[in-house]
Amino acid sequence: MHDRHRVLVVEDDPDIRRILQLFLSERDFTVTTAESADAALGALAAAPVDLILSDVRMPGMSGIELLHHIKEHDPDVQLVLMTAYSSVKDAVEAIQAGATDYIEKPIDFRRLERILDVVFERKRLSTENRILHQRLQGHVEFHGMVARSQEMLEIFSFIERLARYPTTALITGESGTGKELVAHALHELSPLKDRPLVTCNCTTLAPTLLESELFGHVRGAFTGADRDRKGLFEAAHGGSIFLDEIGELSPAVQAKLLRVIENREIKRVGSPEAIRIDIRVIAATNRDLAAMVEKGEFREDLYYRLNVGAITLPPLRRRLEDVELLCEHFLTRLSKRLQKEVNEISEPVLQVFRSYAWPGNIRELLNVIERALIVAHGPVILPEHLPVQFFSAAPETAALAAVPAAPLALAPEFDLTIQAAERDQIRKALEAAGGKRMEAARLLGLSRRTLYRKLEKYGIS
Repeated sequence: MHDRHRVLVVEDDPDIRRILQLFLSERDFTVTTAESADAALGALAAAPVDLILSDVRMPGMSGIELLHHIKEHDPDVQLVLMTAYSSVKDAVEAIQAGATDYIEKPIDFRRLERILDVVFERKRLSTENRILHQRLQGHVEFHGMVARSQEMLEIFSFIERLARYPTTALITGESGTGKELVAHALHELSPLKDRPLVTCNCTTLAPTLLESELFGHVRGAFTGADRDRKGLFEAAHGGSIFLDEIGELSPAVQAKLLRVIENREIKRVGSPEAIRIDIRVIAATNRDLAAMVEKGEFREDLYYRLNVGAITLPPLRRRLEDVELLCEHFLTRLSKRLQKEVNEISEPVLQVFRSYAWPGNIRELLNVIERALIVAHGPVILPEHLPVQFFSAAPETAALAAVPAAPLALAPEFDLTIQAAERDQIRKALEAAGGKRMEAARLLGLSRRTLYRKLEKYGIS
């Protein structure tokens, strides 16, 4: 399947260009075309491709010159050159310059198909070899993210490629999977890294206030607008803007955002004057935008403009081989920040973590370890340091969580063991919170009402 492979055809003859586009599209490649090398460079500036199929001799810049430009900008791009002038000299020059292969015109499409199969098989093997090397080293730390799972290592590799381009990027995934870290990595690895990265959470403001926050306003635009004010788009000029939870935008703001991406200009609220801006838009959401498009809740044209560079982060339950690694990473970081000498997570706790569904993903794991560090009295995190939900998640998980790492005075009945562990956990949380019930509820991951109910149940004052 070639559904993730993008091919750019560069050919000045419109008939050959159309034939190649049809041939490649029928084989499930995503195909874009350009009539010249200059047009190809413009297309490449907008979005990455995996392979370029280019004529050698074209008006203006030749295919060989295009190859030199491409290799300087993105060495990972594969390039196959086509020529009507069979020449060993041209072939040697092309291969020396970094071309993947060479095909003569008129094109033998069976040979072209074999070339494409070989190119993408080499690319796959190269990626797998690189990932295998990284996994043999134990793990990879990448701009605040750590992983050893193949899916995440492939995502790290794609982030590095995508960051070189000014194209819009859409990061999707469940809450707590690390979308903001990916946004920061895209900016820090880009040519814009020395320019601002402005962040806006689209859920924090009402639609009318969000529009003013993003686009700015002029004096008198609405009640309380006593002066002109720049918006976040203007503040991000020359750099990047990260729009978190973009699925929450109102239709009116969606329309304005589309104009920003397409025309690179904004209008402040209350002003007819357009202001030119040069920014990269990075968006994120935990919602299914494609489904929202089907329901008419999200603009289709905006979705496709955002989805040029798509990154989907897997939930933690699909990354269980990374759980222990993440635990080590968070334990080291939090022990230093909280100034606690806790340097180990017991094996029973790790077993619980490996079997837990992690509905809150990596953010939940981080919070759980932070709470455990706060209530732990020794150098090891034990089952009794875990939040309450681990004792009631499922029978097998609860039983595992109740296994002590050292002898404890536990009641013989399983239900009583859970109750005893829960009561002990609540007491420790209250102690860590200095008796403040709201803070204890936060540490336990409970609502205030639930905590009060449990305090009454266990007679804790």
